Amino acid sequence: MKNFVKERWSDVLLGVVFVVSGFVKAVDPVGLSYKIEEYLRMFQLSGWSVFSVSFAVLLCVAEMTLGLLLLLRLWRRVTAVAVTSFMVGFTILTYWIYTDPYGGINECGCFGEAIHLSNGATFAKNMVLLVVAGFHLRNVFRQDKKSFNYRQIGLAAGVLVMAFFVPLYAYFYLPPFDFLPYNVGTKMGTESAVHFYNSDFNDVTEEVFAGKRPVYMLGMKEEISREKSSKIASLYEAYRNGTVDLFAATSKNGITVPGYDDIPVYLMDNVVLKSILRTSAGVVAFADERIVGKWNLLYPPYRFEGGYGEELSRERLKSGMFWGVLLLMLGGLFYGRQKLRV
Repeated sequence: MKNFVKERWSDVLLGVVFVVSGFVKAVDPVGLSYKIEEYLRMFQLSGWSVFSVSFAVLLCVAEMTLGLLLLLRLWRRVTAVAVTSFMVGFTILTYWIYTDPYGGINECGCFGEAIHLSNGATFAKNMVLLVVAGFHLRNVFRQDKKSFNYRQIGLAAGVLVMAFFVPLYAYFYLPPFDFLPYNVGTKMGTESAVHFYNSDFNDVTEEVFAGKRPVYMLGMKEEISREKSSKIASLYEAYRNGTVDLFAATSKNGITVPGYDDIPVYLMDNVVLKSILRTSAGVVAFADERIVGKWNLLYPPYRFEGGYGEELSRERLKSGMFWGVLLLMLGGLFYGRQKLRV
């Protein structure tokens, strides 16, 4: 216990903070990309917004990697320098945000949508962590340098695989869980209510959900190609046969569904559309007043064939598999770290 307090408390504290911070952002890299776009606008670098998703993924990977290396006590000197550099950079950044007279950034997004901190609280938190990181750096370099073990390369590679797995899974398959009120399985109540409007800006929400059939929404943040819209061909046939209700939703006027002119297109608030669907084009399924499924239309297309409105159990199974793979990876890393000590 005395050895832990003297040598390891800073590894654990910083490691947990970095892993948690990286993970809660990694499960929603598209949401983080929106925050990065705000930062780019603040520094008049909006031209770089095209890379915002890439920046988001790399930031999540960097934080999770550094956190896991701290907890596993691997490559300690390099990790200590990197963590301290990170904290210096983020402390300066949050100071700029805190002292910005125009209040361009409401909150830093350090913990994604999971925890919201004021700019003042964020700056204070980073100041404390910077002191801890400085103490950790001094402590690591004062300790005897241990001999290199080639197995550390394999463990570090495993850390990188795990760090990339989470944000890439969330990007292609959508977040496995959501801190916003639009998660799969959520009952559509007052807090999570969405509203749709026709071209005359009349609210048609009650009309959309008036039927007893499963309802599918094709969300489009931008115009999509005919090739991409063809991925809902089976869903469209179910719509034509009267099995489901289908409509498209967008926040921009003039957007249609290529090849499917008879699919009604409604307008909705852009912020709500971004919150409910973390991809530029995707499908959301509603049944029994719940969100029962969400799928990215552009990458691994969901096969809309049968079982309409009954996707919730499959989505929960997919989420369970995500957690299972994640726990196996984490267990393998700590098991490998134990073997290093043998």
